[in-house]
Amino acid sequence: MGQVMALVRSLFVTELPRTEVATISAEADMLKRRRLSSSGNISLKTYSWSNRAPVNPGDYSYVDVENKTLTKSPGTINGHQFIIERCRNSNIFLFDWTDSVTVLDCTGCAIFVGPCKGSIFLRHCVDCTILVLSQQFRTRDCRRIAAYICCATQPIIENTVGAKFACLQVNYPELEDQMKSAGLSAFNNNWSHVHDFTPNSEGLGTSHNYLLVGDNLATAKVGLNEPETIGELDLAANFDPTGSFIPHTVGLSQTKVFGETSAVLIFTVNKSNNLARSFVKTMQSEHPGLVLVSTKEIAVSPGDLQRILRTNAFAVQCAQGPVVVLNYQGLNAVTVCKKLSTAAEFATQTVVSDTEQSAHSTLDSLSDLAEMKMN
Repeated sequence: MGQVMALVRSLFVTELPRTEVATISAEADMLKRRRLSSSGNISLKTYSWSNRAPVNPGDYSYVDVENKTLTKSPGTINGHQFIIERCRNSNIFLFDWTDSVTVLDCTGCAIFVGPCKGSIFLRHCVDCTILVLSQQFRTRDCRRIAAYICCATQPIIENTVGAKFACLQVNYPELEDQMKSAGLSAFNNNWSHVHDFTPNSEGLGTSHNYLLVGDNLATAKVGLNEPETIGELDLAANFDPTGSFIPHTVGLSQTKVFGETSAVLIFTVNKSNNLARSFVKTMQSEHPGLVLVSTKEIAVSPGDLQRILRTNAFAVQCAQGPVVVLNYQGLNAVTVCKKLSTAAEFATQTVVSDTEQSAHSTLDSLSDLAEMKMN
């Protein structure tokens, strides 16, 4: 009889699974909180994204622009994505930092893009000149593109012909802070290390789809600093190499070595590379015969530095921040660099290779280390 009664009870009372009970309880609690909130007894939690102003896509794009000069001033983009599409014979200047920039189907345009945290991607563009500072630079299906760039990684082209690459030279008051916002360093510039996914090498091992220009006046010759385009905007933009925030390097455009090679390591002070910038400017003015081939800013551990330099004498300086590496070439480059490094301004924060052989060893080791960190 007891078993029969238990069976009858089970037909009328069905126990819910624990998960369903928890869900119902949570929904009831939320409903109660909403009622309390509407009566003014309790306030619901708010989140940062709920207070954001609505974004107008039109503020972050230029589309179907023809025969115009358009500019975005500092502070008007603030790390958003930007799109430039179907523009013809126009000048476009983005004097602010961005997250990424896409340039599609543009013809005959001159485009300047301030520091870009991510990628600059050009597709189906013809006869365009682009000046950019970015983490990545990519083109696809483009013809006759002139790219003046400061790129932290290897520029990539695909199905692109008649391209020209040069080291960007530019400066304006807000550039340094924008570089920091975008996580870029002026000393990490691989403008000449172009990778061509579709090389037209004719069996010679070298792509014929692009040309490297080592002229330090290349950017200035573009003519973007004409009064009618930039002066009206009250922006002190300068594309001359003497005032450039980006050090000019010849990169792989100079295949023949003139004189010897010297490696200069300058330790940052409080993570600032101003000392390295001062060294480059001094070399530029006092020893113009020496060529700056490449630069690199890299975080190096005391252990790695000891292994590369075979001394632990610079452990304290190494702990202060990244190291800026300068590769100079020219007549008596080692002697000249060593002499400048003894100046009071640089003496405690600068290391110069003792010989050309040690310079090559140091540069190769630091280059390998930088590549490992990127991967």
